[in-house]
Amino acid sequence: MPAASRTGGAVPTDVRVSLRTALAIVFALAATILVLEVAHDARRVIAWALAAMAVAAVVHPAVAYLDRFMPRALAVFAVVVVLLGSVGYVGYRLVDDISEQTDRLQELAPERAAELERDSELLREIDLTERVERLVDAIPERLRGGTTAEAIRSAANRGLAFVAGVILTLFFVLYGPRLVDAAFAQIGDPDGRARTESRLRAGARRGLLFARIRVGEVVVEGLAAYAIARAADVPGPAALGVWVALWTLLPIAGLFIGAVPIVVFAAADSSGKAVLVSAAFVAIAVGEWLVNREVSRRAMHLGPFLTGLAVFAGLELYGFMGALLLLLGMILVVAVVQEIGPEEVADALVGDEAS
Repeated sequence: MPAASRTGGAVPTDVRVSLRTALAIVFALAATILVLEVAHDARRVIAWALAAMAVAAVVHPAVAYLDRFMPRALAVFAVVVVLLGSVGYVGYRLVDDISEQTDRLQELAPERAAELERDSELLREIDLTERVERLVDAIPERLRGGTTAEAIRSAANRGLAFVAGVILTLFFVLYGPRLVDAAFAQIGDPDGRARTESRLRAGARRGLLFARIRVGEVVVEGLAAYAIARAADVPGPAALGVWVALWTLLPIAGLFIGAVPIVVFAAADSSGKAVLVSAAFVAIAVGEWLVNREVSRRAMHLGPFLTGLAVFAGLELYGFMGALLLLLGMILVVAVVQEIGPEEVADALVGDEAS
């Protein structure tokens, strides 16, 4: 029986690849690997640039507003001073709280261990007090990230990243609009350029409005949590306020998760105080829900699934900065899709193959 009959009529064919095609495939693979390696090695610089672009986009309205009453350079300087002052103050409060609570722990933990030793033969045999003293004495070194030399090296790297981020932010605040205009100018067709620019700018405005309101919510709820923690006299109110602010990036549930440590510390003092603290956070959650409902109506809506996906994926990829950047990117993508329309986006991705 012929081979074609045994294989159901299929005749094997030889695929011939020219030398030029083979070289093109090899060079394309090599270029792809090179780009991926460069992107991997430069991920920190790329993260700085993306973070600077995000900060510049968020603070641009403040610069534009002040630009009406003063020279632009002075407006940028005023916004930068306020921004850096706010970050510096929060950092100072965090360090001060952590230092104060560490000193308190180093003082109280050995005393409590000695009290336990007096009532237990087993704890005296394992030298609990001495072990606790060694543990609390090692806390400052662990907090600063190792030895003094390692801490200085880490601080220098963070300082370099901070300075680079400030310079890039200033650059994008000053020249960002020109860069955007130049990007749109690359579209040759005037009608297509006008249509694309109109829709992308409208979507970006809606997305950035949503992002700015979310940033405002994070700041307000963090300050409210700090005030509640101070009023409840719980340890580390600044650190707990920042903790709550970070959790509020997630929808309503994030606020309650972040509030758990404050409620627990308050409950350790008295149950009545814990009830009052819980009621205060419930009131904040209701206010957040009302604000988000109005924002969804006026700007855009980003569901909890996409928010959680962006935050946790960003944390996995590049830590806290990655979470913020990916969340902002998700906001802008959803805003543009909502502006253009899901059906038109799908048609653009699929193309005209069906026709």
